Amino acid sequence: MKKQILLLFIFLILGLLIFFNIQPVTSFAGRYIYPLDDAYIHLSMAKNFAEFSVWGITQYEFSSTTSSPFFTFLLAILIKVFGNWEYIPFVANSIAGIFLIWILHNYLRRFSKTTYIVFLSAIVLLMPLHLMIMIGMEHVFHTLTMILVLLFFQKYLENDTPRNFSNLALLSILATGFRYESLFFVFFICVYLFFIKKEYMKSIALGLFAITPVVIYGWISVQHGSFFLPNSLILKGNTNDGIVGFLIRVAGNAYRGISVLILILILLIQIFIKSKNQKSLTDKISKNAVPFVVFCGFSVHLLFANFGWLIRYEAYLVVIVLFAISPFADDLFQRKIRNTVLKFGMVMLLLLTFFLRFVPMLKFQTMASKNIFDQQIQLADFLHKYHRNSKVIANDIGAITYFNNIHLLDTYGLGSIEVAKLRKEDHGKFTDNKKLQSYIYNTAKLQDFEVALVFDEWVKMPDYFTKVGTLTIPDLYMAGGTTVSFYAVKKENADKLRNQLVEFSKETPKDVIINIIK
Repeated sequence: MKKQILLLFIFLILGLLIFFNIQPVTSFAGRYIYPLDDAYIHLSMAKNFAEFSVWGITQYEFSSTTSSPFFTFLLAILIKVFGNWEYIPFVANSIAGIFLIWILHNYLRRFSKTTYIVFLSAIVLLMPLHLMIMIGMEHVFHTLTMILVLLFFQKYLENDTPRNFSNLALLSILATGFRYESLFFVFFICVYLFFIKKEYMKSIALGLFAITPVVIYGWISVQHGSFFLPNSLILKGNTNDGIVGFLIRVAGNAYRGISVLILILILLIQIFIKSKNQKSLTDKISKNAVPFVVFCGFSVHLLFANFGWLIRYEAYLVVIVLFAISPFADDLFQRKIRNTVLKFGMVMLLLLTFFLRFVPMLKFQTMASKNIFDQQIQLADFLHKYHRNSKVIANDIGAITYFNNIHLLDTYGLGSIEVAKLRKEDHGKFTDNKKLQSYIYNTAKLQDFEVALVFDEWVKMPDYFTKVGTLTIPDLYMAGGTTVSFYAVKKENADKLRNQLVEFSKETPKDVIINIIK
């Protein structure tokens, strides 16, 4: 079978996976619902920037809520051109996914047919690509740009022309703009250029190019009174809990990222075999330039970034590790390296990764969308019906801001910089943060906030709030909590809010429980 026909077959498989994973969601929601509220954060910010020229989770103030400035900016451009449509991220990701497959097709076609079909299929199924498309976030674009970075790094090593270097620099800028973790890998490319190739100025120049999006976005954020880094990186990063907390989170990353560690094992075997006849460390690294960069970048990601949350944080790692080990696999499949045990072991490890990543998501993706529909979408619908322009206190902020024009006080801190600063002062904590509780108390009273829709376990609401009811969802998997509490900020509005909740309860899904507190 020709590789072009195999390529068409891969596209067909991807299309069918998307189609069949959409069906169960539309069956209970009537439309497709993203399985993460974060997708609606991107949409909300993009909408506000496109329509109101405000870079924020609401149209009323700047907020550094996105951790992928380029993806949010891309969505804003698309909304400006085509109009505000909630499935723009889905369509954009689908196009990026097609380009990703096409680029890897052109890279893998040099290898044997076995390597081609195994690795092109693995990239689609182990990422898994259909899930990253359907999440509606930046991960497909990030993976695409990171593969291009590694491709042009490889091309530059083969032919160090100015054009190859300029392409490498440009793609490094793009990759960093889509996710800052790209800097982990670009840094080690710079290390390689500096210490192995002795190209000191180019190494420094590449690093400066790559960090440009961080510096520019950081400068803009600081000018607006925010942190240099996005709020999510400040509050969710692996540096808030001291050395013990750091080690616990690294161990947690290793556990959640076991599927990537399996592939890293293959990478390490490749590095060992390909460098065992090299005497000096420099020669060993030179023989494994791309694997060296990938392994070192992965190690830093393991230490300082995240894994998990619908296996999205490590999705790009899966693809770039597969990219790095594909030449080694081809040597095994074509018997240039005669080791049947190693060949069999590689196939078994790929299959194990498949069962760890692809198979569970057949269930959990639908469950995640169900959680978001039952909770975040219902909250957004409630606000749209009764409080679409109100001042609202909340701590899950994507859908409620995208589908409404509310003023927001975000008790988690992603959308409210003062809250983020208070949490940062207390190492990212918020459950027992007295200063944060005091800030919510004063801000809600002085600025006439009307309602609060919050997880009680995240932060205690002021005593003068009146709790009127709760919304509880079944089978928690992806929401911030099982139960959201409804509060009237002013006691005189409690009966009105209670009546609204009673009326709204007639419209919610049958398995969503609304409890009214008299």
